[in-house]
Amino acid sequence: MEKRKILMCYGKTNFTPGRYLEEGLRAIGIHVDVFQDSIDFNQVDWRQYLAVLFVESPSKPPVRVKHINQVTIPKLFWVHHGENRLVTNRQLAAQYKPDLILMAHSLHLAKHFVVPVHFFPFAMAKDVFNNSKTLMDRPTDISSVGTLDPVYYQRRKRAIARLKEQFQSTYQMSFHKRVFLDELAATYRDSKLVVNHTADHIKSLNMRLFEGVGCGALVLSDYVPKMEEIFTPDKHLVLFDNHNDLLEKADYYLNHLDEAQTIASSGYRHLLTKHTYEHRAQELLDKIEEVKEKQ
Repeated sequence: MEKRKILMCYGKTNFTPGRYLEEGLRAIGIHVDVFQDSIDFNQVDWRQYLAVLFVESPSKPPVRVKHINQVTIPKLFWVHHGENRLVTNRQLAAQYKPDLILMAHSLHLAKHFVVPVHFFPFAMAKDVFNNSKTLMDRPTDISSVGTLDPVYYQRRKRAIARLKEQFQSTYQMSFHKRVFLDELAATYRDSKLVVNHTADHIKSLNMRLFEGVGCGALVLSDYVPKMEEIFTPDKHLVLFDNHNDLLEKADYYLNHLDEAQTIASSGYRHLLTKHTYEHRAQELLDKIEEVKEKQ
């Protein structure tokens, strides 16, 4: 590719995946121009770019677009959520008119879009979530970070209650509700075990998996579809089947830190060598080239 520029359209925050991918693109030598509020393609020389990438950004208003029908370079839309944002994302896809939908997870929803869909998961933001401190040197035994919204996370609430009841006098535990970026990375950096418990009815390959493994902790997670395309259970992380299984495995690995360390270190190296946002950026360039060849 001769052109080395991409247009990104999304509501940027410090902790959105779009920001991480933007930095990944720049790290591999791509110039990125970002439009956060609106874009009129009659006012932009879009022919100088490789592609236009729209990114779902729920915490910000959608980017308003004008004259999208005139754009002939590849247009892609990266979707981050599942059923809870399906209606909105279909509406955005109708506005953005992408040639390809990139989906971070929930591939069973692909049938609801009228253009091809490609699996494009989150990754390790190695500038933030990157630590290989040995588990033995970490002061917190078990941590879990995430909302306890009762609408979606009744099972997560019960899991944390069970962990507290079972281990409050045995292990040092940390359960935060709202910490982000460096504070979140510090929590995982100091944790031997990170518990990932997905929503009751929406099972997604979420960012916590990449954040916890990237910070060198042993992640204990319930199963989510497509997980096996990124992680190998018992090699990169540990899966639990139910809450009793979670309690048993948490206790086992805290009493067998050598085994926990082997898995945690393997997962960390795996992400660092295959699943950073620089890797995703290169994958994006490959998909852009495929779309271009089909146009």
